[in-house]
Amino acid sequence: MRLEYALCALVLAAAACGGGDGDTTDGRGPSGPSTGGQPAAGEPGDGSGPASSGMFGNTNATAPNMMALANGGTLADGAVADDCEVGQLCVSDNPDEDDCGTLRLESDIEVTREPGNLLIIFDQSGSMDQPWGNGGSKLQAAQTALVNAITPLQDDLTVGAIFFPTYDCPLLLVPPVGGAVAPIDGPGQIPFQAGPTFLGAWQQHWAAGRMNTGLGTPMQEAFDRADVAIQNATLTGNLAIIAFTDGEPNCFADPNQSGPTMLEPDRAASWLGSQMIKTYVVGLPGAVGVQLLNDVAVAGGTMQYIVPDDPAQLEAVLSQVVSETVTAGFNSCSITLNPAADVPDKLLMIVEETGIVGEQQVPRDFGWSISDNGENVEITGALCDDAMNGRFTSITFEFACPEAPPPPPIKPPE
Repeated sequence: MRLEYALCALVLAAAACGGGDGDTTDGRGPSGPSTGGQPAAGEPGDGSGPASSGMFGNTNATAPNMMALANGGTLADGAVADDCEVGQLCVSDNPDEDDCGTLRLESDIEVTREPGNLLIIFDQSGSMDQPWGNGGSKLQAAQTALVNAITPLQDDLTVGAIFFPTYDCPLLLVPPVGGAVAPIDGPGQIPFQAGPTFLGAWQQHWAAGRMNTGLGTPMQEAFDRADVAIQNATLTGNLAIIAFTDGEPNCFADPNQSGPTMLEPDRAASWLGSQMIKTYVVGLPGAVGVQLLNDVAVAGGTMQYIVPDDPAQLEAVLSQVVSETVTAGFNSCSITLNPAADVPDKLLMIVEETGIVGEQQVPRDFGWSISDNGENVEITGALCDDAMNGRFTSITFEFACPEAPPPPPIKPPE
């Protein structure tokens, strides 16, 4: 992983950066030959040609010179920049008030990426055919939203699905002989498999059509089948369960038909307590106010069930849930900066959090420090735990531009 900190190229007038009292000719310091950029008027060229426009914008200073300037040091060829302030850079040519350069630092920190796992418990009862959104049905909207949430991370996911009912509950309340939900390796289900393969199987499932008329909502039995699937699976990484339904269960499991059973909230609590598996419940239109669904979500560690206003919101929520199953943590909380930061007390830690757009600043009192020589950053306590467990997708170190305040601070680690 590459860490970076930025030295902002603040425009300073010739008198401010020249260090002289009228002996400057082009804003680069005392008169004399320059080492980069166009020669000053009347000054012979030195063969270096026009200034290059690289990652330092329109300055031709080298990385060590950048460090020196940050300390109020010297420009190339001895041009003094005594009035430059810490964290600022005096631009030698064609000053531009928005010019900022980035110096990337090598680090021994690596990001470890651990794949995630999903088990989908999906209601395919007849009521899911009711319209929702832009002319489609609840069934179609949920299908599309799930595919769109999984697709970006499909190579880092293992996914399986249990659909219910597999067989109709003709008398409701009472499941058919053998049960209303097939096991995960039974007909009409999708066993755990790699994300890309799952997406293909998902499309094939719907193209083939339901095996029944969709009569009944045997969610309790679907949870029982999910428990067996989890026990028999060999998975590494986080596992999350996402249950989709549009109403209350109305066909209840018979242990004589489908094996040992347990109420849905109790089952979700057992997954959370024994294996730290969270259960998310998506309540599609028709499920508003269903207390059982909220009880399942609370017992499963996700606080409350999800009731999206429209298909777009459903997709956004699912994308967040899916992204949290894939973790990308740092392999250490000790970071070596190379080269060292010349001004340690001015250095900022900037991070991007998983699932949050934009950069945020990490105050030092949250749990990080830098050595006096500017070579080593140490992250400690709960902040270290967060970094190792995938809270952050990137971490950089930079000097803030004087004209631009640093990004807002993150929430304190818990």
